Amino acid sequence: MNKIFIFLIWLTAISCFSQTSDNAIRSEFFIGKSIPSYEINTGQKPQLVFGMSYEHKNNDNSIEWQSILKNPTTGVSLYYANYGTKTKGSSISLIPFVAFHPLKNQKWTTKFGMGISYFDTKYHPINNVNNKAISSDFTWAIQGIVYYDATFNNIDLRLGLGAFHHSNGHTKLPNQGLNSALFSVSTAFDLKNKKQKKNNTVFDKLTVKKYSNKFYGVRFGNGIQTFLFENSKLKNIYSASINGGVFYKNVVKLSLGANYRFYEHYYDYIVENNTEPYIKKPKWNASSVYLSVGVEVMLGYVGIDWEGGLNVHKPFYKEHYKLQNFNNTTKYTLKKMFLGRLGMKLYVINTKKKPKNNIYLAAHINSNLSQADFSELSIGFTRNIFKNK
Repeated sequence: MNKIFIFLIWLTAISCFSQTSDNAIRSEFFIGKSIPSYEINTGQKPQLVFGMSYEHKNNDNSIEWQSILKNPTTGVSLYYANYGTKTKGSSISLIPFVAFHPLKNQKWTTKFGMGISYFDTKYHPINNVNNKAISSDFTWAIQGIVYYDATFNNIDLRLGLGAFHHSNGHTKLPNQGLNSALFSVSTAFDLKNKKQKKNNTVFDKLTVKKYSNKFYGVRFGNGIQTFLFENSKLKNIYSASINGGVFYKNVVKLSLGANYRFYEHYYDYIVENNTEPYIKKPKWNASSVYLSVGVEVMLGYVGIDWEGGLNVHKPFYKEHYKLQNFNNTTKYTLKKMFLGRLGMKLYVINTKKKPKNNIYLAAHINSNLSQADFSELSIGFTRNIFKNK
Protein backbone atom coordinates (compact mmCIF):
# COMPACT_ATOMS: atom_id res chain seq x y z
CA MET A 1 0.00 0.00 0.00
CA ASN A 2 2.93 2.36 0.64
CA LYS A 3 4.06 2.02 -3.00
CA ILE A 4 0.57 2.96 -4.17
CA PHE A 5 0.60 5.96 -1.81
CA ILE A 6 3.91 7.22 -3.27
CA PHE A 7 2.62 6.70 -6.81
CA LEU A 8 -0.55 8.71 -6.15
CA ILE A 9 1.43 11.60 -4.64
CA TRP A 10 3.63 11.65 -7.75
CA LEU A 11 0.61 11.45 -10.04
CA THR A 12 -1.07 14.30 -8.15
CA ALA A 13 1.93 16.57 -8.67
CA ILE A 14 2.07 15.81 -12.39
CA SER A 15 -1.66 16.22 -12.97
CA CYS A 16 -1.88 19.51 -11.06
CA PHE A 17 1.19 21.39 -12.10
CA SER A 18 1.85 20.29 -15.68
CA GLN A 19 -1.07 22.24 -17.14
CA THR A 20 -1.45 25.87 -18.21
CA SER A 21 -4.46 26.93 -16.18
CA ASP A 22 -6.31 29.50 -14.12
CA ASN A 23 -5.91 28.75 -10.43
CA ALA A 24 -8.17 28.91 -7.39
CA ILE A 25 -8.44 27.67 -3.80
CA ARG A 26 -11.81 26.20 -2.78
CA SER A 27 -12.94 25.71 0.81
CA GLU A 28 -15.71 23.17 1.35
CA PHE A 29 -17.87 21.88 4.20
CA PHE A 30 -19.71 18.53 4.05
CA ILE A 31 -22.35 16.98 6.28
CA GLY A 32 -23.86 13.54 5.86
CA LYS A 33 -23.90 9.92 6.92
CA SER A 34 -21.23 7.21 6.86
CA ILE A 35 -22.51 3.72 6.15
CA PRO A 36 -20.23 0.65 6.19
CA SER A 37 -21.10 -1.93 3.56
CA TYR A 38 -22.47 -4.60 5.89
CA GLU A 39 -22.82 -3.10 9.38
CA ILE A 40 -25.92 -1.55 10.94
CA ASN A 41 -25.10 1.72 12.71
CA THR A 42 -26.91 2.86 15.84
CA GLY A 43 -26.42 6.10 17.73
CA GLN A 44 -24.07 7.59 15.15
CA LYS A 45 -23.79 11.36 14.85
CA PRO A 46 -23.64 13.04 11.42
CA GLN A 47 -20.37 12.84 9.54
CA LEU A 48 -18.59 16.19 9.14
CA VAL A 49 -15.92 16.89 6.53
CA PHE A 50 -13.80 20.00 5.97
CA GLY A 51 -11.88 20.35 2.72
CA MET A 52 -9.48 22.60 0.82
CA SER A 53 -8.91 22.14 -2.91
CA TYR A 54 -6.34 23.55 -5.29
CA GLU A 55 -8.08 23.92 -8.67
CA HIS A 56 -6.80 24.46 -12.21
CA LYS A 57 -9.19 25.55 -14.92
CA ASN A 58 -7.79 24.17 -18.21
CA ASN A 59 -8.61 27.04 -20.55
CA ASP A 60 -6.06 26.51 -23.32
CA ASN A 61 -8.32 25.88 -26.33
CA SER A 62 -5.30 25.25 -28.56
CA ILE A 63 -4.88 21.90 -26.73
CA GLU A 64 -7.12 19.19 -28.12
CA TRP A 65 -8.21 17.40 -24.93
CA GLN A 66 -8.96 20.64 -23.08
CA SER A 67 -11.10 21.91 -25.95
CA ILE A 68 -12.99 18.64 -26.59
CA LEU A 69 -13.66 18.06 -22.87
CA LYS A 70 -14.98 21.65 -22.54
CA ASN A 71 -12.16 22.99 -20.35
CA PRO A 72 -12.27 20.62 -17.37
CA THR A 73 -10.88 21.52 -13.97
CA THR A 74 -8.08 19.41 -12.47
CA GLY A 75 -6.50 19.63 -9.06
CA VAL A 76 -6.07 18.06 -5.64
CA SER A 77 -8.24 18.11 -2.50
CA LEU A 78 -7.23 17.74 1.15
CA TYR A 79 -10.02 16.62 3.51
CA TYR A 80 -10.43 16.10 7.24
CA ALA A 81 -13.41 13.88 8.15
CA ASN A 82 -14.99 13.05 11.50
CA TYR A 83 -17.26 10.01 11.28
CA GLY A 84 -19.48 10.77 14.26
CA THR A 85 -18.47 7.79 16.38
CA LYS A 86 -15.41 6.72 18.41
CA THR A 87 -15.48 3.38 16.59
CA LYS A 88 -14.57 5.03 13.26
CA GLY A 89 -12.67 8.09 14.49
CA SER A 90 -11.44 10.47 11.80
CA SER A 91 -9.41 10.52 8.60
CA ILE A 92 -7.27 12.75 6.41
CA SER A 93 -7.58 12.31 2.64
CA LEU A 94 -5.51 13.49 -0.32
CA ILE A 95 -7.45 13.13 -3.57
CA PRO A 96 -6.46 14.29 -7.08
CA PHE A 97 -9.56 14.98 -9.15
CA VAL A 98 -11.06 16.10 -12.45
CA ALA A 99 -14.31 18.04 -12.85
CA PHE A 100 -16.42 18.43 -16.00
CA HIS A 101 -19.44 20.41 -17.14
CA PRO A 102 -21.75 17.61 -18.39
CA LEU A 103 -24.47 19.94 -19.67
CA LYS A 104 -24.60 23.12 -21.73
CA ASN A 105 -25.66 24.89 -18.55
CA GLN A 106 -22.26 25.71 -17.00
CA LYS A 107 -23.77 25.88 -13.51
CA TRP A 108 -23.71 22.06 -13.29
CA THR A 109 -20.40 20.28 -12.59
CA THR A 110 -19.51 16.63 -12.00
CA LYS A 111 -16.37 15.76 -10.07
CA PHE A 112 -14.48 12.46 -9.84
CA GLY A 113 -11.51 11.90 -7.58
CA MET A 114 -9.33 8.99 -6.51
CA GLY A 115 -6.58 9.10 -3.91
CA ILE A 116 -5.63 7.85 -0.47
CA SER A 117 -6.75 8.33 3.15
CA TYR A 118 -5.15 7.93 6.57
CA PHE A 119 -7.38 6.74 9.45
CA ASP A 120 -6.51 7.39 13.10
CA THR A 121 -8.92 4.65 14.31
CA LYS A 122 -9.18 1.15 12.92
CA TYR A 123 -10.29 -2.38 13.72
CA HIS A 124 -8.74 -4.14 16.70
CA PRO A 125 -9.72 -7.69 17.75
CA ILE A 126 -10.02 -6.59 21.41
CA ASN A 127 -10.21 -2.79 21.69
CA ASN A 128 -12.30 -1.97 18.60
CA VAL A 129 -13.96 -5.15 17.40
CA ASN A 130 -17.05 -3.36 16.03
CA ASN A 131 -15.11 -1.46 13.37
CA LYS A 132 -15.02 -4.01 10.57
CA ALA A 133 -15.10 -1.30 7.91
CA ILE A 134 -11.50 -0.08 8.30
CA SER A 135 -8.58 -2.27 9.46
CA SER A 136 -5.54 -0.46 8.01
CA ASP A 137 -3.90 2.93 8.47
CA PHE A 138 -4.15 3.76 4.76
CA THR A 139 -7.04 3.15 2.37
CA TRP A 140 -8.09 4.04 -1.13
CA ALA A 141 -10.34 7.13 -1.23
CA ILE A 142 -12.83 7.51 -4.09
CA GLN A 143 -15.32 10.35 -4.53
CA GLY A 144 -18.07 11.30 -6.98
CA ILE A 145 -19.94 14.60 -6.57
CA VAL A 146 -22.50 16.60 -8.56
CA TYR A 147 -22.38 20.39 -8.02
CA TYR A 148 -24.69 23.32 -8.78
CA ASP A 149 -23.42 26.91 -8.75
CA ALA A 150 -25.77 29.34 -7.01
CA THR A 151 -25.71 32.95 -5.75
CA PHE A 152 -27.11 34.02 -2.38
CA ASN A 153 -27.01 37.69 -1.35
CA ASN A 154 -24.33 38.37 -3.98
CA ILE A 155 -22.18 35.53 -2.63
CA ASP A 156 -21.21 32.80 -5.11
CA LEU A 157 -21.65 29.36 -3.59
CA ARG A 158 -21.38 25.83 -4.95
CA LEU A 159 -23.82 23.22 -3.60
CA GLY A 160 -22.85 19.57 -3.88
CA LEU A 161 -24.35 16.12 -3.41
CA GLY A 162 -22.11 13.09 -3.61
CA ALA A 163 -20.53 9.97 -2.18
CA PHE A 164 -17.15 8.94 -0.73
CA HIS A 165 -15.85 5.37 -0.56
CA HIS A 166 -12.93 4.05 1.49
CA SER A 167 -11.37 0.59 1.15
CA ASN A 168 -7.88 -0.82 1.58
CA GLY A 169 -8.30 -2.98 -1.52
CA HIS A 170 -8.23 -6.25 0.44
CA THR A 171 -4.68 -5.65 1.68
CA LYS A 172 -5.80 -6.24 5.28
CA LEU A 173 -8.86 -7.88 6.87
CA PRO A 174 -11.58 -7.20 7.85
CA ASN A 175 -12.30 -4.82 4.98
CA GLN A 176 -16.01 -4.16 4.67
CA GLY A 177 -15.31 -0.63 3.47
CA LEU A 178 -16.81 2.71 4.45
CA ASN A 179 -19.36 4.56 2.31
CA SER A 180 -20.59 8.11 2.91
CA ALA A 181 -23.47 10.11 1.45
CA LEU A 182 -22.75 13.83 1.82
CA PHE A 183 -24.11 17.32 1.08
CA SER A 184 -21.62 20.17 0.69
CA VAL A 185 -21.36 23.95 0.47
CA SER A 186 -18.23 25.59 -0.92
CA THR A 187 -16.78 28.80 -2.25
CA ALA A 188 -13.64 29.52 -4.27
CA PHE A 189 -10.98 32.22 -4.05
CA ASP A 190 -9.12 33.08 -7.24
CA LEU A 191 -5.34 33.18 -7.09
CA LYS A 192 -3.17 35.66 -8.90
CA ASN A 193 -1.89 33.99 -12.04
CA LYS A 194 1.42 34.74 -13.67
CA LYS A 195 1.01 36.65 -16.88
CA GLN A 196 1.50 34.31 -19.81
CA LYS A 197 1.64 34.88 -23.53
CA LYS A 198 -1.85 34.38 -24.85
CA ASN A 199 -2.15 31.61 -27.41
CA ASN A 200 -4.64 32.78 -30.01
CA THR A 201 -4.72 29.38 -31.72
CA VAL A 202 -8.04 27.59 -31.24
CA PHE A 203 -8.28 23.87 -31.86
CA ASP A 204 -10.92 23.10 -34.48
CA LYS A 205 -13.09 20.39 -32.92
CA LEU A 206 -15.01 19.93 -36.17
CA THR A 207 -11.94 18.33 -37.79
CA VAL A 208 -11.91 15.43 -35.32
CA LYS A 209 -13.60 12.24 -36.45
CA LYS A 210 -15.30 10.27 -33.70
CA TYR A 211 -13.84 6.78 -34.21
CA SER A 212 -11.15 7.04 -36.90
CA ASN A 213 -8.11 6.28 -34.71
CA LYS A 214 -7.19 2.97 -33.08
CA PHE A 215 -4.75 1.46 -30.56
CA TYR A 216 -3.57 -1.81 -29.07
CA GLY A 217 -1.37 -2.64 -26.11
CA VAL A 218 -0.18 -4.94 -23.35
CA ARG A 219 -0.09 -4.60 -19.58
CA PHE A 220 1.69 -6.47 -16.74
CA GLY A 221 0.64 -6.03 -13.13
CA ASN A 222 1.61 -7.02 -9.60
CA GLY A 223 -1.17 -6.93 -7.02
CA ILE A 224 -1.25 -7.62 -3.28
CA GLN A 225 -3.99 -9.36 -1.30
CA THR A 226 -4.76 -10.98 2.04
CA PHE A 227 -6.85 -14.13 2.01
CA LEU A 228 -9.15 -15.28 4.82
CA PHE A 229 -7.81 -14.24 8.21
CA GLU A 230 -6.97 -10.98 9.95
CA ASN A 231 -3.29 -11.86 10.30
CA SER A 232 -2.82 -13.62 6.96
CA LYS A 233 0.22 -12.58 4.95
CA LEU A 234 0.10 -10.34 1.92
CA LYS A 235 0.69 -12.38 -1.23
CA ASN A 236 0.93 -11.52 -4.90
CA ILE A 237 -1.48 -11.60 -7.81
CA TYR A 238 0.35 -11.53 -11.14
CA SER A 239 -1.56 -10.32 -14.19
CA ALA A 240 -1.09 -9.92 -17.92
CA SER A 241 -3.40 -8.33 -20.45
CA ILE A 242 -3.72 -7.61 -24.16
CA ASN A 243 -6.22 -5.04 -25.36
CA GLY A 244 -7.18 -2.93 -28.31
CA GLY A 245 -9.85 -0.52 -29.41
CA VAL A 246 -10.70 2.89 -30.75
CA PHE A 247 -10.38 6.50 -29.67
CA TYR A 248 -13.49 8.62 -29.24
CA LYS A 249 -12.54 12.09 -30.48
CA ASN A 250 -8.89 11.32 -29.66
CA VAL A 251 -9.33 11.83 -25.89
CA VAL A 252 -11.38 8.80 -24.74
CA LYS A 253 -10.18 5.22 -25.23
CA LEU A 254 -12.80 2.49 -25.71
CA SER A 255 -11.22 -0.96 -25.39
CA LEU A 256 -11.76 -4.71 -25.44
CA GLY A 257 -9.27 -7.04 -23.77
CA ALA A 258 -8.27 -10.58 -22.80
CA ASN A 259 -6.69 -10.95 -19.37
CA TYR A 260 -4.94 -13.52 -17.16
CA ARG A 261 -4.32 -13.54 -13.38
CA PHE A 262 -2.48 -15.90 -11.04
CA TYR A 263 -3.35 -15.83 -7.32
CA GLU A 264 -0.54 -16.96 -4.95
CA HIS A 265 -2.98 -17.37 -2.05
CA TYR A 266 -5.15 -19.72 -4.10
CA TYR A 267 -2.19 -21.82 -5.23
CA ASP A 268 -0.68 -22.12 -1.73
CA TYR A 269 -4.02 -23.08 -0.17
CA ILE A 270 -4.64 -25.76 -2.80
CA VAL A 271 -1.15 -27.28 -2.39
CA GLU A 272 -0.93 -27.04 1.40
CA ASN A 273 -4.38 -28.57 1.93
CA ASN A 274 -4.29 -30.96 -1.02
CA THR A 275 -7.69 -29.53 -1.99
CA GLU A 276 -9.78 -31.61 -4.33
CA PRO A 277 -10.47 -31.35 -7.20
CA TYR A 278 -8.14 -28.33 -7.63
CA ILE A 279 -4.95 -30.19 -6.68
CA LYS A 280 -4.94 -31.98 -10.04
CA LYS A 281 -4.02 -28.73 -11.80
CA PRO A 282 -3.09 -26.31 -8.99
CA LYS A 283 -1.58 -23.53 -11.13
CA TRP A 284 -4.45 -23.49 -13.62
CA ASN A 285 -7.06 -23.67 -10.84
CA ALA A 286 -5.35 -20.80 -9.00
CA SER A 287 -5.70 -18.67 -12.14
CA SER A 288 -8.43 -16.59 -13.68
CA VAL A 289 -9.11 -15.61 -17.27
CA TYR A 290 -11.53 -12.83 -18.13
CA LEU A 291 -12.73 -10.67 -21.01
CA SER A 292 -12.97 -6.93 -20.44
CA VAL A 293 -14.40 -3.67 -21.73
CA GLY A 294 -12.77 -0.40 -20.73
CA VAL A 295 -13.11 3.37 -20.85
CA GLU A 296 -10.21 5.76 -20.28
CA VAL A 297 -10.26 9.57 -20.31
CA MET A 298 -6.85 11.02 -21.20
CA LEU A 299 -5.80 14.34 -19.62
CA GLY A 300 -2.30 14.99 -20.92
CA TYR A 301 0.07 12.85 -18.87
CA VAL A 302 -2.78 11.38 -16.80
CA GLY A 303 -5.47 8.85 -17.68
CA ILE A 304 -8.56 7.99 -15.62
CA ASP A 305 -9.30 4.33 -16.24
CA TRP A 306 -12.35 2.11 -15.64
CA GLU A 307 -12.70 -1.51 -16.71
CA GLY A 308 -15.45 -4.08 -16.34
CA GLY A 309 -14.98 -7.77 -16.98
CA LEU A 310 -16.61 -11.15 -17.37
CA ASN A 311 -14.80 -14.15 -15.89
CA VAL A 312 -14.62 -17.16 -18.18
CA HIS A 313 -12.34 -19.14 -15.82
CA LYS A 314 -11.97 -18.67 -12.05
CA PRO A 315 -12.59 -22.11 -10.52
CA PHE A 316 -11.18 -21.61 -7.00
CA TYR A 317 -13.40 -18.61 -6.26
CA LYS A 318 -16.18 -21.10 -5.41
CA GLU A 319 -14.03 -22.48 -2.59
CA HIS A 320 -12.88 -18.99 -1.58
CA TYR A 321 -16.49 -17.85 -1.22
CA LYS A 322 -17.36 -20.86 0.98
CA LEU A 323 -14.30 -20.31 3.19
CA GLN A 324 -15.53 -16.78 3.91
CA ASN A 325 -18.74 -18.34 5.32
CA PHE A 326 -20.90 -16.63 2.74
CA ASN A 327 -23.99 -18.50 1.60
CA ASN A 328 -25.87 -16.12 -0.69
CA THR A 329 -26.14 -18.00 -4.01
CA THR A 330 -27.12 -14.93 -6.04
CA LYS A 331 -24.23 -12.81 -4.75
CA TYR A 332 -21.80 -15.68 -5.33
CA THR A 333 -22.93 -16.06 -8.95
CA LEU A 334 -22.62 -12.32 -9.63
CA LYS A 335 -19.24 -11.95 -7.88
CA LYS A 336 -17.76 -14.93 -9.68
CA MET A 337 -19.07 -13.70 -13.02
CA PHE A 338 -18.38 -9.95 -12.97
CA LEU A 339 -15.34 -7.92 -11.94
CA GLY A 340 -14.17 -4.33 -12.04
CA ARG A 341 -11.01 -2.20 -12.10
CA LEU A 342 -10.74 1.50 -11.28
CA GLY A 343 -7.56 3.53 -11.28
CA MET A 344 -5.27 6.13 -12.77
CA LYS A 345 -2.44 5.99 -15.30
CA LEU A 346 0.65 8.15 -15.66
CA TYR A 347 2.08 8.28 -19.20
CA VAL A 348 5.75 8.82 -20.01
CA ILE A 349 4.86 10.98 -23.05
CA ASN A 350 2.10 13.58 -22.91
CA THR A 351 -0.85 12.11 -24.82
CA LYS A 352 -1.62 15.49 -26.41
CA LYS A 353 1.48 14.89 -28.59
CA LYS A 354 -0.20 11.77 -30.03
CA PRO A 355 2.90 9.58 -29.81
CA LYS A 356 2.94 6.42 -31.87
CA ASN A 357 4.22 4.45 -28.86
CA ASN A 358 3.77 5.23 -25.18
CA ILE A 359 4.45 3.63 -21.79
CA TYR A 360 2.50 4.15 -18.58
CA LEU A 361 2.52 3.28 -14.90
CA ALA A 362 -0.82 2.67 -13.20
CA ALA A 363 -2.45 2.09 -9.81
CA HIS A 364 -5.80 0.29 -9.61
CA ILE A 365 -8.22 -1.17 -7.10
CA ASN A 366 -9.75 -4.42 -8.38
CA SER A 367 -13.08 -5.91 -7.32
CA ASN A 368 -15.35 -8.93 -7.56
CA LEU A 369 -18.50 -7.13 -8.64
CA SER A 370 -18.40 -4.30 -6.02
CA GLN A 371 -16.34 -6.10 -3.34
CA ALA A 372 -12.62 -5.30 -3.21
CA ASP A 373 -10.36 -8.10 -4.46
CA PHE A 374 -6.82 -6.63 -4.49
CA SER A 375 -4.72 -3.49 -5.01
CA GLU A 376 -2.37 -3.36 -7.98
CA LEU A 377 0.52 -1.49 -9.57
CA SER A 378 1.14 -2.14 -13.26
CA ILE A 379 3.18 -1.09 -16.27
CA GLY A 380 1.82 -1.00 -19.78
CA PHE A 381 2.69 -0.29 -23.39
CA THR A 382 0.31 1.15 -25.96
CA ARG A 383 0.74 1.59 -29.71
CA ASN A 384 -1.49 4.22 -31.25
CA ILE A 385 -2.60 4.36 -34.87
CA PHE A 386 -3.57 7.95 -35.63
CA LYS A 387 -4.87 8.71 -39.11
CA ASN A 388 -5.05 12.44 -38.46
CA LYS A 389 -2.92 14.55 -36.15
